[in-house]
Amino acid sequence: MISWSKILIVEIEQIIEEEILCRLFEFGHEIVKTVFNSGDALVYLQENDVDIVLIEMDMDEEIAGYELAEILKNKIKKPFIFVSPTIIQTNMERIKKAYPSAILISPSSLQQIHLSITIAINNFGTHDLPKLSSMKESSKLDLLNNCLFLKKKCHFERVNFSNIFWLKAENNYTVIHTIKGDFIYSTVLKNFTEKLPIEQFVRVHRSYIINLSKIEGFEGKMVIIDDERIPIAKNCQKKIFDLLHTV
Repeated sequence: MISWSKILIVEIEQIIEEEILCRLFEFGHEIVKTVFNSGDALVYLQENDVDIVLIEMDMDEEIAGYELAEILKNKIKKPFIFVSPTIIQTNMERIKKAYPSAILISPSSLQQIHLSITIAINNFGTHDLPKLSSMKESSKLDLLNNCLFLKKKCHFERVNFSNIFWLKAENNYTVIHTIKGDFIYSTVLKNFTEKLPIEQFVRVHRSYIINLSKIEGFEGKMVIIDDERIPIAKNCQKKIFDLLHTV
């Protein structure tokens, strides 16, 4: 079941392409409202709950994007992302002071927007975004016997090792694909190796760690897990394919 994240957009001009906005629902995101000034945004937020706000950074009005960001951070307590076609160096101090969850430079791809929104919601409230690569902090990832407690939005879900299909590197993010859906962490793949049982999970490629018990088949130099065709690096091929008894 998709867990929908509710998004409010505050813009004067369209900051994200309409086609991408229409496709965000594929990743479990819902644009609940688009408003064209900060005053309307504040009125809407007083009466409705959202998970995150996307703000056009350089709105020129009575309550500008930076001032709205300060209100979101200090009073309403909601994560927000700045969106702008450019970053002007003279604005950097204001941006840093606002402490946004992320900054998107438009045009941004659907995947970039999805990852930024997911990470922002997932990590809101930690006040430690630059240090998320430290997986030794129990508040980020806890180990308990045969499972991991993985964070989604504001809570942790228990996921047994047997219910994890694979882990995939996406730039500086890691996607953990499970029967409960995908969990996304802003840390590199190698930081998970010590958290997983080595007899069950193997890094078979620079971008993948797989659960050996979840292999459903193979084709050429790829294994198939939950309909994902996963490449096996040359130095791992003998080790992996020797485990797959064929007739």
